[in-house]
Amino acid sequence: MSELATSSPNHASNQSSTPNSTSQSKSSDWKRYRSKHRWDRVEDFPRGINPPQKVRIYSQNDYYRLQWWEPSAKRNLTDRVEGDLVAAIMRAREIEERLLNSQSSGLGLSKLTLLKLHDDYVAMLQTRTDADEISPKTLGRYSSALKHFLEFVSQSEVQQQYRYAANVDLRFVLSFKAFLSNLKVPPNGHPHATPRPLKSIGYVIGVTRGMFSWGTSEKSGPLLPTGFRNPFRENVQTRKDRRAKDLFGDPDVTVEMASEFLQNCDAFQLYLFTPIILFGLRASEPCLIFREDLDTEWLRVIGRPELGYDTKGLRDKRLPLSSELCEFLTSSSRKETCLLLTRRTIFEGREQVTEPASSVVDLVDRYRQQCERERNPSATSRARISQHLFKEAGGLDYDHIDREFRTVAGKLGWPKEATLKDFRHLFSTSLENAGVPLFYRRYLMGQSPGTSPLTTYTHLNQLREQHQRAVESTLAPLYQAFHKRVTELNENR
Repeated sequence: MSELATSSPNHASNQSSTPNSTSQSKSSDWKRYRSKHRWDRVEDFPRGINPPQKVRIYSQNDYYRLQWWEPSAKRNLTDRVEGDLVAAIMRAREIEERLLNSQSSGLGLSKLTLLKLHDDYVAMLQTRTDADEISPKTLGRYSSALKHFLEFVSQSEVQQQYRYAANVDLRFVLSFKAFLSNLKVPPNGHPHATPRPLKSIGYVIGVTRGMFSWGTSEKSGPLLPTGFRNPFRENVQTRKDRRAKDLFGDPDVTVEMASEFLQNCDAFQLYLFTPIILFGLRASEPCLIFREDLDTEWLRVIGRPELGYDTKGLRDKRLPLSSELCEFLTSSSRKETCLLLTRRTIFEGREQVTEPASSVVDLVDRYRQQCERERNPSATSRARISQHLFKEAGGLDYDHIDREFRTVAGKLGWPKEATLKDFRHLFSTSLENAGVPLFYRRYLMGQSPGTSPLTTYTHLNQLREQHQRAVESTLAPLYQAFHKRVTELNENR
């Protein structure tokens, strides 16, 4: 008992002294390594040498560290210099010169993660969308493509090999391409659809290439170092991608099929699909045509930024009208709305226009008023307001058109390869077969005429005559089917 009594205080004293001894050992360890890891500011420079103004020089162990404020990163960055003080001063002046001339050191964020690069790029696209430089649909397409990039870089093996964006190389690109080749996605993003192999691999690669190109440009800071070479600049393609498509053969919808389609349209479907088939309109273009865009000679397809939308490629076009087609579209259009084409329920009188607009000016005023109530609305909010106004005015959307197309195509037993877009392929092929010059074909299709100075010097002063060549030859069966169906519908009234 006496031994236990005498040993207990010693044991307690040992326990109580353990934390102090641990802290003392840590303190002694720090004293041992403090001189090695401490940054000492270099303030005394040799006589005749002016110190850098924007870059601070520190001495650390047997090398130097440079530190400066990076405007693009909005934080201090550092750079390690192996060598003597002269090498550190030369490196500091090189960085300082870049900061003065371009507001960037050019070194970027050496520890920029792939996730951070993606988030900054999408945030930049959102800002451009709010500034009306790109459309919300473009932002959606880019974001959707980059989701596959995020899925790829979230894999553990990719994170281990490519921790930072500056480490990306050609091997990363090839691995990403292999990942996309084996990826299966539901069509149109529908959660209940059967997944199928990704078709738009080239588009995803192109969007990712643009993200890294932006990261190396001055517009981003740059975020990536000046010496970084974008590996996505290389044309990474498989033999299947490089193989040219055989253009020989008929489109998936032929003239005979389109003529039969018109013959099986009811009154509303004929009113809806006649301009799509005869002019090769894009599926979204009929939704944005006003009665004011139609006169006795032309049907105009134009963008209206004042209503929050524009044409694809920012290109307007006008299409020659025959007298019978003009009369048909004018008589079929509902007078209580300013839109030329409306939903079936509006067309058949089963639904009343909730907010009828008499003109484009009237709709623009409503759009402006609702945007003012939002107080600096984003591009997404403006698109939502525009869609709501068109819906109130009786407008239709892509789903309405696609549903009507599938109804007629299903009745005719068309194969699944024949889609709504194939009417556009048919129109382009018919113009080519009729001998319409390329410059006119591109205009009628709403595509870019080119970039050479010749495009500026050329004026389309024979648009109706050139289009008439196709009407009298390759498009003639379609116009005959339209005339026949109009006559049949008028007789059955």
